Amino acid sequence: MLISASAYSMFTIFGKTVLKELDAVDVLLWRFFIAVPAAWIFIVIRHRRGGPSPFSVAWKPRFAAGLVFGSVSWLGFAALDRMPGALYIVIIYTYPAMVAVGASLLGRPASKHVWIAVAITLVGIALTVPEVLDGAGGATILGLVLTLGNAVMYAAYMIFSERLVRGDQAGDGLVASAWSLTGSLAFAAVIAVIKWPPDFPNTFNGIGSIFGLALISTVIASMGFFLGVRHLGPASAALVATTEPVLTLIWVVVILGDSLKAIQLLGAALVIVGVVWSQRTPSEFTDGDAADVHSTSA
Repeated sequence: MLISASAYSMFTIFGKTVLKELDAVDVLLWRFFIAVPAAWIFIVIRHRRGGPSPFSVAWKPRFAAGLVFGSVSWLGFAALDRMPGALYIVIIYTYPAMVAVGASLLGRPASKHVWIAVAITLVGIALTVPEVLDGAGGATILGLVLTLGNAVMYAAYMIFSERLVRGDQAGDGLVASAWSLTGSLAFAAVIAVIKWPPDFPNTFNGIGSIFGLALISTVIASMGFFLGVRHLGPASAALVATTEPVLTLIWVVVILGDSLKAIQLLGAALVIVGVVWSQRTPSEFTDGDAADVHSTSA
């Protein structure tokens, strides 16, 4: 999940750059049009070297999960195109709490330590982007609605995906990821018909960003995600994924040369505390809490 979070933490940077040249539908199409062949090339080479067959998993439910993720991705680009990056990050990372609520409604209530970790993490995320305290900063009502919808859909996707990657029928997580990305490409192709033909970035930054978005923030992020959810379960995996805003801050400093405020460092520390708290072992809790943790841990 940390590898996935590291790769996905570049999403906002890549996405904001390429959205200066393309609309959300074009970005969605090129993201998966580039990512899917790359993922399958990896799977085929791995199979020839003794890895699992591309048909070693039941592909239809994974493909269906990809259709859901395609809609999540489209909502993300549409929202990011209408929102300041800071505000988008704060709203989208409410999804760990939504995952915990959803899991509880489906009969898998999160333990007390997970709820505490969610609260700590949400405070930390808000502090990493202090610009939000100054107001919406140009966000539109539609952008706010789309971002909230994006968070809800992503939470549902995590819960759905967890059912596909755990248990005796889970199969190989990397193959599952390739099928999921294929489903996302199918969704993107259908949506792209709305404004065919698609445009392609015409600057070095735009081209580099679309390939970075496809290969780093999609292929690597997706494969790490499927493996991570399988071992952690949805609630804990979602909390580990909230390290993404902290990692985004690192890229802003390293790549863009920005400096961090003290409040951002405090927020980053709280996110890390929340993630570590969410991964505490059953032996550190009472018998009741330990049973809850065991039921949601690898």
